[in-house]
Amino acid sequence: MHPKRKCKKVCSRCDKIVRNYRSTLCEEHWLEHKENQYRDKTLGEYRTKLSVAGKHPSWINAHVRSFARSWLKHLALECCRKCGYDKHVELAHIRAVSDFQDHELLRDVNSEDNVIPLCPNCHWEFDNLERDGFFD
Repeated sequence: MHPKRKCKKVCSRCDKIVRNYRSTLCEEHWLEHKENQYRDKTLGEYRTKLSVAGKHPSWINAHVRSFARSWLKHLALECCRKCGYDKHVELAHIRAVSDFQDHELLRDVNSEDNVIPLCPNCHWEFDNLERDGFFD
């Protein structure tokens, strides 16, 4: 048996070895690319993406919300902005994903200004009850 050959191909952004023969990026730059690949796309561009086109709007909106959870992990470590509960928080969109137009960027939909950490009970109240005086 012959040992596996070591990959000698270097990253297109630095001088580190790439992840595998098919890749052009090292592990660090690939993770950075994977994390940021949709931030500068518009909601309309994402909706027309081949793997997303034809899906139900609620599925697409749920997928956009999942980007917020992955991009804003540090907010999930905070406590609820309303009651202070710290065991489990969810990220709630202040302005709903469905309220955004197709020309708006995903980075704006999931910006820190539009997302707040709330416990499950406060999140339900935020989504289903009157918002006037919610944080009083």
